Amino acid sequence: MYGAVQPTTPPEDSVADPRSSLTRREAITALGALALPWDNLIAQTNPAPAAAAATTAPLLPDLPNFHPLMEWIARENAPRLSFLEPQWTSLDSWKATARPVLRDRLGYQPAGRPIGADFVRREERDGFSVEVVNLHATAAYSIPARVLVPANRPGRLPAVLALHCHSGRYTWGHEKILSSPDESAQLTEFRQGTYGRPWAEALVRRGYVVIVIDAFYFGERRLRVEELDAARVFTEVRDALATARNSPPGSAAWTTATNRVCSFYEHHTAKTIAATGATWPGLHVWDDLRSVDYLCSRADVDPARIGCVGLSVGGFRTAMTIASDPRIKAAAVTGWMTEFAHQLRYHIRHTWMVFTPGLYRSLDLPDVAALHAPGALLVQQCRRDTLYPLAGMQGAVDKLTQIYAKAGLPERFRGTFYDEPHSFKPDMQEEAFDWLDRWL
Repeated sequence: MYGAVQPTTPPEDSVADPRSSLTRREAITALGALALPWDNLIAQTNPAPAAAAATTAPLLPDLPNFHPLMEWIARENAPRLSFLEPQWTSLDSWKATARPVLRDRLGYQPAGRPIGADFVRREERDGFSVEVVNLHATAAYSIPARVLVPANRPGRLPAVLALHCHSGRYTWGHEKILSSPDESAQLTEFRQGTYGRPWAEALVRRGYVVIVIDAFYFGERRLRVEELDAARVFTEVRDALATARNSPPGSAAWTTATNRVCSFYEHHTAKTIAATGATWPGLHVWDDLRSVDYLCSRADVDPARIGCVGLSVGGFRTAMTIASDPRIKAAAVTGWMTEFAHQLRYHIRHTWMVFTPGLYRSLDLPDVAALHAPGALLVQQCRRDTLYPLAGMQGAVDKLTQIYAKAGLPERFRGTFYDEPHSFKPDMQEEAFDWLDRWL
């Protein structure tokens, strides 16, 4: 979601191993001690930590007088389609019922163009090449993509969807996880803080064909701020729009100002998408599935060995995409796996891109991700991630553990916790890549 977060002091009884499970004390403490930083929606590298008073007095809910009502509604709408409900004994029967519900709630299943892509150019890198293509999507748009192909690897290769994060940086899409020789210092600094390296490149060097698209609203598909009507732009971002228009494109000032305007216009964009009868997650998932279609059409890809990895909103997209398509056989969801009921008190301040109206009545996020079974699923959580309550993260891991165990597939799920803020650092990447190696 919105960027890297300021570390908080770990509980005294935290375990030294960065991938150990949460302690009971941590889970209980989380509900009363953590709050989501709010930083003008522009994801600074180190947002301010939660107020010190939170350690001595319970924080008020974000919606103080409405919160009891919201909790009551959530209880009334508790998901009814979890595989853990006693009526489900067959994984296949459950999936046959639950997956159509998910696809219906996503609300976006347009007629697609014939599968294919328009070739733009090829870039040669050390140990791999980058094919720049535009994937055929719908009559309304194509999807800009980078396909990383390892050098000197004959035959059909396993392939991975590498999904970039949100982080409040809309001017960058694929650039967040794929480097460029002429990239700005601002981009390099962001990537180093969030990822430590351009991890799509680390993945292709392990022998995978890797596809990285610009998700809707990012990179080449961002809101064209320069085309907004200055006379009608929202007052709250009028100054930022002026800065963006008066700064050299690509400069730090232009990037920051453009991101601010795009961030504010998320609200307007989400309302407009909803008015069309679609959802933002539905649009993202359909595009990611079109990426799978394209990979499976390539002569250098083994369609039986497709994986998916992503951080933050990329992790959310991973969970929704693997739930929607059984062709994906292994996945790693990093930094976006929680039980939504735990989010209500302080942690609903997320991007509109993760809200699917009506889904919660049937499936919570871990139930959605479980539709991936028998596919192999790794969930990586960050112990110092203040974007989600620890109890919600732990609860989601516990639920997935139980679901995979009930399905008779305990070895195909793993949940690990790292002593990190919201990020996907190289040691986490190595675990995720090893997981793909094992199951693809």
